[in-house]
Amino acid sequence: MRILLKSFGGKFTMKPEIVVALDFDNLDAAKKIVESADDAVSWYKVGLELFVADGQKVIEYLKLKEKKIFLDLKFHDIPNTVVGAVMSSLKYETDMVNVHTQGGPEMMRTTVDKINEYCLKNSVKKPLMIGVTLLTSLDESYLELNQIGFKTSREYVIHLAKTARESGMDGVVSSAQETPFIKDVVGKDFITVTPGIRPKTASVDDQKRVVTPKDAKDMGTDFIVIGRPVTKSADPKKAAMEIQEEMC
Repeated sequence: MRILLKSFGGKFTMKPEIVVALDFDNLDAAKKIVESADDAVSWYKVGLELFVADGQKVIEYLKLKEKKIFLDLKFHDIPNTVVGAVMSSLKYETDMVNVHTQGGPEMMRTTVDKINEYCLKNSVKKPLMIGVTLLTSLDESYLELNQIGFKTSREYVIHLAKTARESGMDGVVSSAQETPFIKDVVGKDFITVTPGIRPKTASVDDQKRVVTPKDAKDMGTDFIVIGRPVTKSADPKKAAMEIQEEMC
């Protein structure tokens, strides 16, 4: 039996929810996917490429279509700069925003405190605050090369997740492979957003720590981020529905 996840607006949806990555450089390409996927997809990720190209327009379009938005800009700078950037993003009324956990606990804690204070004072909807741990394009060789101090990516990700939780973050971006360990150590209610998801028949492309949608579901993740398997499909709606079926 699949687990129900309480989403925004009080409705219940299946866990994990699919977040389709709109990794394009223009609004028209993004529109084509959203319109093709129709009601099979509720969440979309707007990353650096699309945001720099057509950020405000694409967000306005997604809101018009009543879609949920994950603003994936991975803010990483000194605390004051990250606070200012996340505060500025509130005008878009997105549903999820992320920062790099490697920016440190002071950066995360200061940002969370300022966002909570502002949203409460101004009756503004607070986005989920998510910390990026270790990018799924990186593995143990990265840790060894940079002398991070952890023997495995799992140990490092759990360390970053604990730091994020202690700093007031709502969850983290991590590989689904780390999800069970994060939930065990940090808490079942701590959200995990997992990229690097590939259906059984898809290529892994430039990802290293990848799992299938069914694996991600069994590991207990809350959101799975999927790009090319949906956006490069001849039928995005069918592709998204097949991914949902694969998780049953």
